[in-house]
Amino acid sequence: MEFNSLDIDWEYLLERIERLLDLEEEYLTRKLIDYQPEPQLFQQHLAFWWRKSCHTGYLEEVTLPDLQDHANLLNMDDVIDRLCENTAQFVHGLPCNNILLRGEPGSGKQSAIKGLLKKFGDKGLRLIEIHTRDLHQLPLITSCLRGLPYYFVLFSGDLFHSMEATNCRELADLLQGGIETRATNILFYATSNHTSNSLADPDNSGSISSDHAKLFPDEQSAERGFGIIIDLPPTQRTSYLDICRLLVQQRALPITDEAWQPSALAWAEQLGRYSGLTALQFIDDLTGKMLLRQKLTNKP
Repeated sequence: MEFNSLDIDWEYLLERIERLLDLEEEYLTRKLIDYQPEPQLFQQHLAFWWRKSCHTGYLEEVTLPDLQDHANLLNMDDVIDRLCENTAQFVHGLPCNNILLRGEPGSGKQSAIKGLLKKFGDKGLRLIEIHTRDLHQLPLITSCLRGLPYYFVLFSGDLFHSMEATNCRELADLLQGGIETRATNILFYATSNHTSNSLADPDNSGSISSDHAKLFPDEQSAERGFGIIIDLPPTQRTSYLDICRLLVQQRALPITDEAWQPSALAWAEQLGRYSGLTALQFIDDLTGKMLLRQKLTNKP
């Protein structure tokens, strides 16, 4: 029998398919609306992503979290001390504040926050990363976490980049308090990037010229909700080289300072910035080249 000869009511068939798809979406939405994370999830994992799904969302565990070591963040002692002091108050159930870290891209802001897990994970601290575009779901997120026997830091990076007004208002309500009582087991930590025009003068201890992006009223309201705002100074050439040197030592690379420093400076000048991230990228490239050369030399 030829397919074209079948008497098929295509309009009815399409209607039934659309109905089945609608039922599936309705089922998934209802399941997510009723979503409550299992308590054992937080016993097994320290870090999570918030995943948006339709009008709701859920927590996805990070199986291999990036547990940064604060000892590797050079020239950030004051920033880390302030961050740790506030977080210690938090995990001991004491009054504390939401924190905003502002600084150049790659200056170690996110690493400083992720490093809190290594220090306070055994005290019940859990980190949940939320994309800026999903901040309008903060009421749903806080309702899932409120009352659980853990201390949750909700975290967003580059906070005010393309941030919608609705998200700003939800964040402001969380930070400043709305009609609902603030959850004592939830804090919000965020980072915000400065805009950088050029490298600082290598022979000058002055900072890289940078501007804060102009904030709209909703964004200003959200920023005012942070009780602690920490501005990180731009990384200078000497600090950049110190970070490179630390990474060379940690990886036990058989190379002298005089051999790698010119290449490290050229790398930073090409990218237009001195930063911890730039140092890591350079050392990754240097390590890869040295190991490849060793493999090819020892190849039978």
